[in-house]
Amino acid sequence: MSARELTYRGTAWVYPDNVAIDGDLMPLEWALKRETDPQVLKEHTFSGLDPDFPKRAKPGDVVVGGRRFAQGNPHIQGMIGLVGCGVGLVAESIPIGSFRNALAAGLPVLPRCPGVRALFQSGEGIEVDFTTGVVRNTSTGREARFTPLPPPLLEMIRAGGWGPMFRRRLDAMAPQGVAAG
Repeated sequence: MSARELTYRGTAWVYPDNVAIDGDLMPLEWALKRETDPQVLKEHTFSGLDPDFPKRAKPGDVVVGGRRFAQGNPHIQGMIGLVGCGVGLVAESIPIGSFRNALAAGLPVLPRCPGVRALFQSGEGIEVDFTTGVVRNTSTGREARFTPLPPPLLEMIRAGGWGPMFRRRLDAMAPQGVAAG
């Protein structure tokens, strides 16, 4: 397994409560088309709320979401778009379906961070260690600690999501010298 780095350092992109998965985070048309290519979806991330986000966001940046981030129908395309942008996610809360999709997409996420938005203004520096739950504003020095994900879920994120994790398990079960699939 590659040791994918789970400490992100970059810019904080702060969003309000009740960001919808369909419309705000990703146009519904991409769910209806069943698109799953991160390079296609990244160009449409936040198109209903912040259309310039894909041009401004850089790998290592972190989206700081409010309560019920990615609420609504749990389509995975918005989470795949965030992965395509190379960003992580910390949110005050996330509905369970969207949380599961974040994990399946391999998105580094801290899903239960009450009050995290109060630590940041959009554009300030952020550092998040997803393995320990430490979130730091590098512009002001303010810091908070939240509950990190358990090791098996961190392993899934490091692997790149559910699909790569499943492939690794299949390969491990295959007889020596015989590749699965």
